[in-house]
Amino acid sequence: MLFSLKSTATGRSALFLVLATALSSPWSASAANPNTVTVMTRNLDAGTDMNYILAATDQTSFVMGAAATLAEVKASRIPERAARIAEEIAAYKPDLIALQEVTLWRTGPLMQPPATVVLYDQLDLLMAELAKRNLHYAIAAVQSQFDAEAPVPTEGIDLRITDRDVILARIDLPQSQFDVSNAQTHRYQAVFKFGSPVLGEIQVPRGWMAVDVEVQKSKFRLVNTHLESTYPGLPAGETVQQAQVEELLAALASPGMPVILAGDFNANAEPGPEQTGAVRAIRSAHFADSWKSAKLVDPGYTWPLFGEDQASGPASPNERIDLIFTGGDIQLSFWGDPNVVSVERTGTAAPWASDHAGVVVKVRLK
Repeated sequence: MLFSLKSTATGRSALFLVLATALSSPWSASAANPNTVTVMTRNLDAGTDMNYILAATDQTSFVMGAAATLAEVKASRIPERAARIAEEIAAYKPDLIALQEVTLWRTGPLMQPPATVVLYDQLDLLMAELAKRNLHYAIAAVQSQFDAEAPVPTEGIDLRITDRDVILARIDLPQSQFDVSNAQTHRYQAVFKFGSPVLGEIQVPRGWMAVDVEVQKSKFRLVNTHLESTYPGLPAGETVQQAQVEELLAALASPGMPVILAGDFNANAEPGPEQTGAVRAIRSAHFADSWKSAKLVDPGYTWPLFGEDQASGPASPNERIDLIFTGGDIQLSFWGDPNVVSVERTGTAAPWASDHAGVVVKVRLK
């Protein structure tokens, strides 16, 4: 088979919880104000949407598509973009970071899966750039999602993509002041499936992850997710997305503590293209949209910052799909969550670190 899929075990995947002792630093929002926490959500952009491969109708177009995909990934300048993400983190100094599309690209001998030679590891590259800037973060949780491999005969190699979601947490304060525990990952039972003339049926697994956080005796749960996208002419994408939201909300119905829910929801929170019922369902479950809570006039569009690749030039963002909600047992007013201190977008100016903008929210804790 020209296109092979691998999946990790259903349910909890391998977790990497890094425990560290204190490193005194004045730069964090929590260090300056122990009554607040700063959270960032950031889609790192895999460098391709795989459309060249997925559009293949025969072996010839597949070979051409695989070569074009490899070229597109290389042209996306993943190492340079990792440095720009690190600069954003240095500027905003979030306590917790929810990351999506933290892609691992690997190569291997032609038609001999699995490919194991690292081409680009977006997580390793970002962690290295953070270390260069003396920024103290650790990987609190990581989960692999979509994992696929395809031959690139023109290069004599296989190309493998592994999509991951990640939560990073700061480690520059004593555990008594800032503690992260109970890291967990979950796969959605609802999975998008579609057929390709060359590849057969393809499944796109997605999930959600969480950590429990204690800041100066205030406790809350941070949740990170990347919901299924919607596709023109394929209503199944929206159906799966809605089912995933229902699974997520059911799991978060009784957390016993406040919840900050972050991620790439692939659901437009403002009226416009690709607006789905996912955001409405989250709001109906008494989660407040932080952008709305801040009463900002700017619609805050986060996608797309450019077309299929950066070479296509700038686009006009028209969707707000990178979102942070507050909920759980947080007391919400008619206007949203009064505990949202500030909300900002990041990475909106070229050269871009991703086709998504990031969002940074500061929340006042109980």
